[in-house]
Amino acid sequence: MAGERVARWVPAVNAMLDPAARRARRRSAGSFDALRERAAKRSGVAQPADPGFLADLRVLHDSFLAVPELSFMGLVSVRTELVRHMRNWLRVREYLRVHPEAARTPVLRPVFVVGLPRTGTTLLHSRLASVPGHRAALMWELLAPVPAVPAKPGQPRPGRRIRNAELLTRFSHMVAPQLRVIHPLDARAPEECVFALPHSMVYHARARMPGYLDWYAGRDATPDYDYLREQLQILQWGRPPCRWILKSPFHLWNLGALLRVFPDATIVWTHRDPAVAVASWCSLAEITMTFHNLRLDLRQLGQDWVALWARAVTLGAESRAAAATPFLDVSYTQLCADPESVLAEVLRAIGAPGEPSAREKVTTSPRRPHRAAHHYSLDRYGLTAEPVRAAFPAGT
Repeated sequence: MAGERVARWVPAVNAMLDPAARRARRRSAGSFDALRERAAKRSGVAQPADPGFLADLRVLHDSFLAVPELSFMGLVSVRTELVRHMRNWLRVREYLRVHPEAARTPVLRPVFVVGLPRTGTTLLHSRLASVPGHRAALMWELLAPVPAVPAKPGQPRPGRRIRNAELLTRFSHMVAPQLRVIHPLDARAPEECVFALPHSMVYHARARMPGYLDWYAGRDATPDYDYLREQLQILQWGRPPCRWILKSPFHLWNLGALLRVFPDATIVWTHRDPAVAVASWCSLAEITMTFHNLRLDLRQLGQDWVALWARAVTLGAESRAAAATPFLDVSYTQLCADPESVLAEVLRAIGAPGEPSAREKVTTSPRRPHRAAHHYSLDRYGLTAEPVRAAFPAGT
């Protein structure tokens, strides 16, 4: 069981329920409106959502439903995600209406960890966030940053939101046992802030959507990062001041927009051999795509993600060249070989507290429990190392 990418029963369920999925896709015209009504009911908010926000989410909805291989479980997953984003948007708007002072609290000097996936971003993110005065958004906070009814500062009694996040993580590990090895999910642990964004190229890891890719690449993502800032303001309001430590490889697509919203941010960019990083990422993308699709072309998956990540790195490098914001580079090899020295160097560079208690907390953090080895290779996806490396800009 532990070695399975996706549980054996998942393809069987998807095959059995494929007729239902096909019927649902044929009725796509009213599908989005039904999801919008469901989100409004679950939000507990009377006011309608912003038309522009809904129009953008409709693009994502229609792009998913246009995928001929979309499975029944994939369809359910996508619909759940869309309802979550619409519900959260309504609750954020209502919370800031009731508590406008929350929107006036600045998000000061955040740190964003970026880089290709599987390059140590998770390790660096969690260790930096462990320093006193630093804070990372936890998974349950990203999934549901605001309670059903606007509450007092500090968001008390988040029990239901935590339980819902724990249900999601348990279900994810049940349907995809290899996630425990590749990227274990924990409702109470720091997670990528991509969960808070209504749009990102992470959706391409669920299904192949060329139309959505073209639309996404041509839009200004600034509103998405404005929305991320609002969620952070809500999460920090009424609590002791903190410095946010955030991360996602998918920020590489939009560093320009990110820096317009967070002009005093520091970007920490991790680096690893792209041939190794892409192979590892494809093994993770294979899991999510197998869940969301009836059939999967592994060669196409490999070709797509080489092109997508090479494009993301190129865009990130262009934004870096045009930015006045400080960027820090971290080697995955050095991070793994001597994490204490690398972390100390990063802490000095970002001006983190240097007292012994802070340094001690970082360097003595307990190691993760031993997990089974993560096996991956380029040839599974029809790729070889040198062409993959050649696709990326020098210095990746």
